[in-house]
Amino acid sequence: MEKSAIKKGKLSEQKLVELYGSDTQKKSYLENGHFVGANKKTLLNKVSRYCNIEDLGNRTYRITNVYKYPLPANFNKMNQSLYQYIVPLLLTNLINGHDEYNKIDITVGKWAREINMVNRNYNLVKYNREDASRETQYSINAINEFYDKADDMIDWYITNALDYLKSAGLIIWREVHRVNEEVSSGENVIDANGNINVDISINSHQASEEEMEYYSQCIAIADKIAQIENASERYYSKKSKQFGEVLKRELYKKKIKCVYKTYEAYYVNLDKCKFVLNQFGEFNTDNLIGEFNREFTNMIVGNAEKRFEKYPDRYLFYAAKDDYTLCFQGLCEITVDKDTEYLGSRIREKTINDEYTLQITPSKKG
Repeated sequence: MEKSAIKKGKLSEQKLVELYGSDTQKKSYLENGHFVGANKKTLLNKVSRYCNIEDLGNRTYRITNVYKYPLPANFNKMNQSLYQYIVPLLLTNLINGHDEYNKIDITVGKWAREINMVNRNYNLVKYNREDASRETQYSINAINEFYDKADDMIDWYITNALDYLKSAGLIIWREVHRVNEEVSSGENVIDANGNINVDISINSHQASEEEMEYYSQCIAIADKIAQIENASERYYSKKSKQFGEVLKRELYKKKIKCVYKTYEAYYVNLDKCKFVLNQFGEFNTDNLIGEFNREFTNMIVGNAEKRFEKYPDRYLFYAAKDDYTLCFQGLCEITVDKDTEYLGSRIREKTINDEYTLQITPSKKG
């Protein structure tokens, strides 16, 4: 359908079919004198991509606004489930935060926090599980399973949202790995007490092929020492602590602090991105985040219920399904709800400061 063929004003149902219907729809309407089956819905959905059309009743319609660009064919999908929140937030970040290369970087965990998909406690609990378990009285197994499912869900929805925007011709995107590498300036200062201060900074860059090869070798070593049998055990099992310690040790042999996955998204046409964003309408950010949190929580808890019903033998240490789901509900209240207080004063926080000075105190021989 050509946009130029669509005009504002009233028109009859017959005229609507004649102007915008497919050959099959025209033939069916001519033979029956009215829409048959889903023909009306199909045609209106098609026309609605190009304009705002109202059904006035009595087989009469009014076109009130012709869009500058056609809406994406998958626009309805963008308005369902968590995508109705993630897609406009992605577009907003891309429009307002792109760099000189028309790009934004999306580190999934960090971005989920920035758009308030989760709150500040999400990473606090994730990286301090033993302390969090003691504080909340939720078992380590429950916390591990919670993050296994929640992390996968966050990644799933964000990458699917990126795919929707790519299919609509609005963006291109790719997955990349980045490396945080410790770099010394080479300038050392000895203070009055004989302490040596070494200036060290963190260089963040896209991983080279050589660095990815070395990363895979480090993972293999950590797998062997921690006796890892599958990928999930690296992060969500009793073996994960040893795996992480070995991996960190091996990477640091080349001064690598960490390797992490991120996504790069580039807009194709900024005006089209702005147009599609505008079709989501104006929204109250605070209300949007609240709805976002609730729907995300309902999905996590709902999936927990389904797992318990499907695999009850896995959860014999829970007295009943409600005990299991209440555990997930409680963890969501702590880590997802935007109104939950930050627990940094109650859970020991482990952080890595990426810009620091390393102090070396030499041993003093008598």
